[in-house]
Formats: sequence, structure tokens, C-alpha cells
Amino acid sequence: MEILFQKIANILNSMIPEDWDRVSLYAEVREGFSQVFFYYYPIGSDKPIYSLDILDISSVDKRKHRELKHQLYEFFEELWNEFKVQEQEQWTSLTYLLDISGKMKVNYGYEDISLLSPVKKQEKWEAEYLR
Repeated sequence: MEILFQKIANILNSMIPEDWDRVSLYAEVREGFSQVFFYYYPIGSDKPIYSLDILDISSVDKRKHRELKHQLYEFFEELWNEFKVQEQEQWTSLTYLLDISGKMKVNYGYEDISLLSPVKKQEKWEAEYLR
């Protein structure tokens, strides 16, 4: 699992088109469904940038960015499956916090959130993790 988190950190670093201070990421995985989004804070800024806005605000290679996003999803699905292999309770959501020094923190959620609207889930998560 540690290797997967390192791969995730490397992908995030490749996806973010500028120097950054910290990243807050949300992932949700269940059978047949996954969602991942993140916010990053540029160095010296307290205003987070939403991952879906990266293509709109910078001139990154769209194909490469799409490939990295696909890999990010695959890594979280692999992580979710690894919990099953290790006979641990599979999480339904997780928050991955990373700073530029490499310090990371992971918070796992286990409640059934499948019936909540994506907008409500994101609003709740943003209220808790974005500052």
C-alpha cells in the first residue's frame, strides 16, 4: 500500500502544472464505481485550485493529463482491492492529504454514501478539508 501511495503522489506531482505547497484529495470507490478529485494550493497561495480546472487554466497536454487521471483512478481502485486481499474492511471513501515535503495523511471512510448526491458529498468534504 505504501508503494501505491508513492505512485499516487508521483501522479499528482505530474498532473499539477506549477509548484505547489499541499494537496487535498478525495477518492470514492465501490464495485463498479470510482470518483477522484483533488485541490492543490500553489506555493504562497491560500486559494486552492480544483483538479478539474487545471485544463482550463494552464496549457498542459490534454492527452497526457487524461492518461495521468486514468492512472490515478486505477491506483485508487487497486488500493481498494488491496484492502480486500489483505482481509481488511474496504473503505468507501478516503481523503489523502499530502504536502510538498512528502508528509502524508490518509483518512478512511466506511459509511455507505452511495445514496448521497455527488454534489452533497463534495460540499461536505470541501467544508471539512479545504481551508
